[in-house]
Amino acid sequence: MREIKKTEPLHSQVYTIVKEMILEGKYQPGERLVETKVAEFIGVSRGTVREAFRMLTKDDMLVQDGNVLLVYNPTTQDILDIYECRKSLESLSAKLAATNITEEQLKELEHIIHESKEALNKNDKKKLTLLNQQFHDIIACASLNKQLIKLFEVIKTKVLYIRNCILKEHTDSFPDLVDDHIQIYFALKNRNPLKTEEKMGEHIQRSLKVAHSALNEQMDLKNK
Repeated sequence: MREIKKTEPLHSQVYTIVKEMILEGKYQPGERLVETKVAEFIGVSRGTVREAFRMLTKDDMLVQDGNVLLVYNPTTQDILDIYECRKSLESLSAKLAATNITEEQLKELEHIIHESKEALNKNDKKKLTLLNQQFHDIIACASLNKQLIKLFEVIKTKVLYIRNCILKEHTDSFPDLVDDHIQIYFALKNRNPLKTEEKMGEHIQRSLKVAHSALNEQMDLKNK
């Protein structure tokens, strides 16, 4: 857990700390969060935690259920809806990036692909997840569309949460996803907007299929 700094507003720091704990699975989907316990754990006042909780509720990472606050526990339809939104948003992002991406950003993508191959050989799933997100972050930034980038950040948080906490056992698709990244990279390098848009759409569609398959498996296990 990161340390509290005097230079930033306390509630913002607590918001970041609790959000990271949710994204890392330290608080489980559907788990109740209690102000007093979180305040004691982090070492801040209940009022500070209450303000952080308000911010997390606005982000849909916490959900009010009567007088109780629960960690967001998305339904199957929620997850599929989020991935559908991601497909449209990131396809547009990639299309714009093909025109606007810099040589430095292309080098960063190339480096990420190289590190991804090494992580794949070592079966380092945690690093692969991190590199995957970095790859998509660079492309979103390269779109130069400020509104798109803001929307991307909202979707990104939920996708990370779903990947880390809901679909964490289903990472067998990494080899295909790395291959997808290579194809997206070459389309960007060739400055081909339509090809980049197409390849990104196929890439997200593959992730959607993985999510759908994983959710079906989980439903089957619950029904047994």
